[in-house]
Amino acid sequence: MIPGFRNLSYEERLRRLDLPTLTYRRFRGDAIETHKYLSGLYTSNNASALLPLADTPSGVTTRGHRRKLKKRNCRTCLRSNTFGYRIVNLWNSLPESVIEAPTLNIFKSRFDNACRHLRFSTDERDFL
Repeated sequence: MIPGFRNLSYEERLRRLDLPTLTYRRFRGDAIETHKYLSGLYTSNNASALLPLADTPSGVTTRGHRRKLKKRNCRTCLRSNTFGYRIVNLWNSLPESVIEAPTLNIFKSRFDNACRHLRFSTDERDFL
């Protein structure tokens, strides 16, 4: 234990050490992998099955950005925690400037700026 940190809460220790929570790191990693899939950095046949884009009729605009993921139903809690299901709400809530980043490093920096308020959050509901 670091001297003087014994009586601090978990969130306060992270703030003082400037470390993100594990929840933030998991969602950041998921967003980075989603960006890689949708940008074509992976050569995978089933990328469209893993992360299907929302169907929008031509001429119809959606709120946010045009690369929204399809919200699929699942019957079990186990399936709802898999990558293809847990990333949908976070990805669809990101601003267009983050989604349309030309490179992966620019995406990472824009994601960190857009989600700065979630950096020390331990509640997973904040990300949804």
